[in-house]
Amino acid sequence: MFVISEHLPYLRSVALGFAYRVGSRDDPSGKEGCAHLIEHMVFKGTQTLDARSINIYAEAHGAELNGWTDKEGTCFYCRFPSDQTGPMIRLMRKILTAPAFAERELQKERQVVAEEIRMNEEDPEASAVNLLLKAVYGEEPLGKPVVGTIDSIAQVTSRDLLKFYQTQYARAGSVVVAVGDIEHRQLVAMLDNLDQQTGQDLNRPRSRMMPVRTLSQTRRDISQVYVCLARPAFAYNDPRRYALSVLNTGLGGGVSSRLFQRLREDEGLVYSIGSFLELYEDSGLVGIYFVAEQGKLARCIAVLKEELARLRQEKMNTEEFERARNMTKSAVLLGMESSTSRMIRLARGYLLLGRVIGIDEVVNAYNAVSADEVAQLVDELLGEDRFYAGVVGPLPEKEISEIMG
Repeated sequence: MFVISEHLPYLRSVALGFAYRVGSRDDPSGKEGCAHLIEHMVFKGTQTLDARSINIYAEAHGAELNGWTDKEGTCFYCRFPSDQTGPMIRLMRKILTAPAFAERELQKERQVVAEEIRMNEEDPEASAVNLLLKAVYGEEPLGKPVVGTIDSIAQVTSRDLLKFYQTQYARAGSVVVAVGDIEHRQLVAMLDNLDQQTGQDLNRPRSRMMPVRTLSQTRRDISQVYVCLARPAFAYNDPRRYALSVLNTGLGGGVSSRLFQRLREDEGLVYSIGSFLELYEDSGLVGIYFVAEQGKLARCIAVLKEELARLRQEKMNTEEFERARNMTKSAVLLGMESSTSRMIRLARGYLLLGRVIGIDEVVNAYNAVSADEVAQLVDELLGEDRFYAGVVGPLPEKEISEIMG
């Protein structure tokens, strides 16, 4: 297991994460949500510690336990006062080395995750995002929700979790990251003989995209239309990701962005609008999200197309480009004020690129981005082709399809 640390002597705490290159795209077919269940279940006990004992021990040492699962990674982490480093590393080693995955705990956790799934299904924003990913990737793993479905998690047994953990997590690239008041030599010594492997290939099949299409869900219980649009981009390891981030900021990443100014400030068509990026190991998306009254949807789409056409024709001027680049760098630097955010950034970078990405490298990369590079991406990614779309609202499917074109 690779070890990364960042010493911040002005802190009196440590954010410690154990991250693995295993996510929902690695779930067994028919048992989607397995990786997400493992994130929950690791904290539910070992052969010698039950969930209550783990939580009492952590809080007795002033620590917070948590985790996250996404499409391509899982992380188990904690944050604690630096004078509790030894006890908390020993606790994390215990729960990660031999999680019990007890059937009794799994039965309870299935109910908890089922509530999470129902909550997402009732949330029109989450539903629009899920529909978009399904429109793009179909039945491929990247097209399925990280949490799985109620039916799929019902198929997962404690034996399935144990087998998945012992095979996939042991084979996956993994990393320990600690940020805060900790010395690297101290961390490595405490992790000595941790029984985890590192750097092996999971042999993931490459993702495949569907033909461009719109998927929609008619919801008569809401009055607004939630729209999520996307076009293909490139994978995370593409060096153009820095230029793409600047384009994303200028397009819809703030209140001075083109889409916010045009659709909200000038036209008064929406309350909420923005753009986003989803970059994976082997593919990526650049997208736009907005919420509008059903009677304004057609006008929103027309104005959106007009603004993209104007961007293709005029490109960003110097002032607009510099503002977008500065805002993009600022978001990174402001995130550095949180030790947990710093830990997650280092962990994600290692899982996706296999190396440590320092903040100076990131800032220098943004400083090197040129307006011409951003303009090239506008032409390449934001052409006149149709968008993939996920739409949730009170309109019938046929009407939504006609409006989306």
